[in-house]
Amino acid sequence: MTSSVPPAFLDRRAGGVATRGAGPLRAGLSRLVARLLDGHELARQRRALAALDDHMLKDIGLSRADARQEADRPFWDDGGEPWRMWR
Repeated sequence: MTSSVPPAFLDRRAGGVATRGAGPLRAGLSRLVARLLDGHELARQRRALAALDDHMLKDIGLSRADARQEADRPFWDDGGEPWRMWR
């Protein structure tokens, strides 16, 4: 039997039985980890953008200065509301 619930939301009890009793702390930690993973991916994409040559940047409508400005942003700055992860 397969579950549609992601493993991060399962609570492993004695005997290897998985239940949904995650609780607010675990849910909050799961959101935090997801947010950090999103930030890591965003940082990777920004490094890739900074590595593009001028011809490729022109193809996507960006200047070298635009790419550098975006690449210099911190990983947690995705342009959204910073408090949204706690909702």
